[in-house]
Amino acid sequence: MHLESVLFELFLVLLIIFANAFFVAAEFAIVKVRTTQIQPLADKNNKRAKITVKILSNLDAYLSASQVGITMTSLGLGWVGEPVTAKLLSPIFIWFGMTNEQTIHTLSIIVGFIFLTFLHISLGEQAPKMLAIKSPKSVSLIIAIPLNIFYITFKPIVWMLNHAANFILRLIGIQQVPDSERINSEEELRLLISEGRKSGAIDQTEHQLIEKIFEFNDKQASEIMVPRNHMIAINLEDSRDEIFQKVTEEGFSRIPVYKETIDNIVGIIYTKDLISASEHRELIALQDIIRPAFFVSSTKQIGNLLKEMQRNKVHMAVVVDEYGGVEGLVTIEDIIEEIVGEIQDEYDVDETQEVVSEKSGVYLVNPIISIENFNAKFKTSLPEDPDYQTLNGFLQKVTGHIPEVYERIDFKGMSFVITKKSGNRIMQVRVQKI
Repeated sequence: MHLESVLFELFLVLLIIFANAFFVAAEFAIVKVRTTQIQPLADKNNKRAKITVKILSNLDAYLSASQVGITMTSLGLGWVGEPVTAKLLSPIFIWFGMTNEQTIHTLSIIVGFIFLTFLHISLGEQAPKMLAIKSPKSVSLIIAIPLNIFYITFKPIVWMLNHAANFILRLIGIQQVPDSERINSEEELRLLISEGRKSGAIDQTEHQLIEKIFEFNDKQASEIMVPRNHMIAINLEDSRDEIFQKVTEEGFSRIPVYKETIDNIVGIIYTKDLISASEHRELIALQDIIRPAFFVSSTKQIGNLLKEMQRNKVHMAVVVDEYGGVEGLVTIEDIIEEIVGEIQDEYDVDETQEVVSEKSGVYLVNPIISIENFNAKFKTSLPEDPDYQTLNGFLQKVTGHIPEVYERIDFKGMSFVITKKSGNRIMQVRVQKI
């Protein structure tokens, strides 16, 4: 047994194990890494990044190339490794006094197989796999060029294997999914975001914003609108002084205008137009400055509604039901608030506090509080009903009319007293247990 020959064969064994490790690392890295991690580098003309993006866009082919490499190195390891380990182990068994050549050969093969399997699994499989999973971006950039060269070299074999595999899958009724369709589902994205939140990569505010974006297009216009009984609108028949007074008191930049009934919205009046016309009140009629109203269905998804409002360059939409009756009003601000939360400007009344303690056991409640929130805050069980969602709606349902100021409604141990109204709108309710 020549020492140089054995050392060369040992070096060849280690080289094959290293090659196997390379292909295993390549396989796991290109599956684990995301294009969005590599694309910024590719945009900066990083050669390795550009090749990595190319690999990720043709993932099936490069995974097949990795499998070809793993298979070749595994076969090579068995072909080269077992004889050389047998050569190394035979003298050791002879030194222990064994003389039967067949026994020595068999034991050498068995022990050599165990030793090679250990090296193969630990150095050639587990270590590169763990490295690739831990650092997929770095590993992908390192393996990109050599993997691409290997793929080009063995492209015919890779092509043949890919088509053979796809043919077998089609025979059993499984269709290949194109790389372009391999996208994360909403549940998978939510899980990734949740993991990012736990790891600290995404802070709480970012996490809340992303969650709201997921829920954004699930909502309809009817869920975020100002209901018709809370709408501020101008009657076309009102006098100029009444109109100017209402605009001044309410402080809105846009107010719908109706004729005879709120279901007959004839347009929108802009406060800035009204101010411009204020110098010539007697010369300019209200009809001259009314702008067309934008009507939307109550079932319109708010994501699509936002696009339509942007496309039509409007900030306010009148929400109507299937019969054309007015259900409410929605603005771009209402839509955006579904993502970023309540937006308060200098003219807004602070409505963030739904419940304010007046004195011990007595609370002033904003009647637009939802029944769910009311029950949670007061540990009560007011019934929920499809006909209403708020305390205001509940009180009207119970009484059968719009309660008047100082009217008291008792219900299951709770007392409700109307303390403020604006027209037909209940503005404040005093609540206490009885």
